[in-house]
Amino acid sequence: MPSRSQRSAKERDARSRVVGDVAKNPLLRGSLVVMRRQCGKPGCHCQQGEKHTSLYLAVRAGKRRTMIYIPPALEETVRQWVQRGRQVDELLDFISGQCLEQMLEEKQQVLGRPQDAKAPHKRRRKG
Repeated sequence: MPSRSQRSAKERDARSRVVGDVAKNPLLRGSLVVMRRQCGKPGCHCQQGEKHTSLYLAVRAGKRRTMIYIPPALEETVRQWVQRGRQVDELLDFISGQCLEQMLEEKQQVLGRPQDAKAPHKRRRKG
């Protein structure tokens, strides 16, 4: 494993930002969904086609997707937390890519031949 000084400046920055964001700031992993519905009250404007809108947070709990209603007073806060969650995911994807490159380089040194991360594994057939 390379020391911190052996990593690229971009990777060091990404790692620092992930740690800082996770330690200091709230974040949510999920998506915001606007739902439009009719309330069913006679004479309401939604009966004429102008439906009520509300914001929901779609999150996964295990394998199940859950929709959580977000009241208007919390909309901006939840939007910021979801955005922060996306930024952390992007940084983690970048860091994972850097680690994959490093692992492939180490694998090449161990095996003594170049490896391609995107090439499918080839099996040799017995004759």
